[in-house]
This record gives sequence, C-alpha cells and structure tokens, in this order.
Amino acid sequence: MKRLLLASIAAALLPSAALAEDCRPAVEAAFAKQRQQKGFRFVAEMPSPEGATRMTIDYVLPDRMHQTVEAPGQPAPVQTIAIGRWAWGSQGGAWEELQPQFAQSITSHVRETLVSPPPMTAAFDCLGTVKRDGADLVAYRSGKAQDASADAAAKPLARTIYVDPASGLPVRNVVEHTDGSAPPVFDGRYTYPADITIDSPLGEPK
Repeated sequence: MKRLLLASIAAALLPSAALAEDCRPAVEAAFAKQRQQKGFRFVAEMPSPEGATRMTIDYVLPDRMHQTVEAPGQPAPVQTIAIGRWAWGSQGGAWEELQPQFAQSITSHVRETLVSPPPMTAAFDCLGTVKRDGADLVAYRSGKAQDASADAAAKPLARTIYVDPASGLPVRNVVEHTDGSAPPVFDGRYTYPADITIDSPLGEPK
C-alpha cells in the first residue's frame, strides 16, 4: 500500500516560487480563516498519460483527516485516516494501524495544515476579481510551479489561489500553463460541508 503517497501529494498543495508584487498577506489571511472552520474538504485531480489521479481529503479541526486517493492502476483506493498522533491505512481491505514512522509523516502534515502551517515563502500577484466556472472569485497567482514532466517544463506554469469574496475562504488551487493552452496539471477545490465527521476505523484512540 502506498502509505507515503500523502507526503508527495501534499507538496502540491503548497504555493511555490515568487513574483515581484507580493499579495501574500491576502492569501495567508484566506488560509488562516480556513483553519478557523469546523472542517473542510479538498478534492484535486492530476491528469497523466495513464489517466487522472483523484485525491479527496476531509479535515476536521483540530487534528483529524481522512484521505482517499484513486489512481490509475491501483486495484482499490488508498485510504488514510489520522487522528491526533495515530494513523490508519487501507487499500480495499481491512484497516490497519500504521507504524510510527509512517504515522508521524501523515500526522505532521495534518498539524501543518490545520494548526501550525510553515511560513509561506511564495509571493503572489493580485489578479483582482476574475470569473472562473461562472463564478466571480478573487484570484492570486504565484510564479512558476515545479512540474516533473518534460512537456510541462517547456511552458511556464503558475499556481492560482481563488478566494470566495463573500466568505473570504479559499475555493480553488490550480496549477496550469500561464497561456491557458492546456487543461490544469493540478486542479484542487475546497468546500466547507457542515456535516463532515471523521472517526477511527478501529475504535477511538486513547
């Protein structure tokens, strides 16, 4: 089971690089407000020649996460649940408690997302109000984002964070070519369902 898949994908959630004009405080404020919510859901798709990988992560403050990763070639989705310092995993079968070295990597990600985020080093350009998928959103764009494929390296990529102007919360996290010549290489969406719950698959830890 790909227990460390979280660590590699989590890096895609973080802005990178920089632009001359820095609107970073506005982006930091949006994510700080996100951490004040009861919980939220992040759903992202990453295309590849083999097909799209889909990641769904539910977070419940202050320390709970349930991640599901569906990838081409996997016999079943890889699921991970973290609560406090414990973590469990499953891939279409029985749940099992993860060994401390794996659990620590996962729970560290949860803490960084929900409680103690690392300092944001990327600079962001304020794009103002833009229309995306029929909605008016406030957009902030960072510079070139890292991508391992040779084709993507031939054209500049940028990350754009979209914020709902009414709630002040992030709603999109997109990495795509700056010229709009191709679909996004990473397309993430945040939602804020009121009924998210996360429980241990093997009984609540003590």
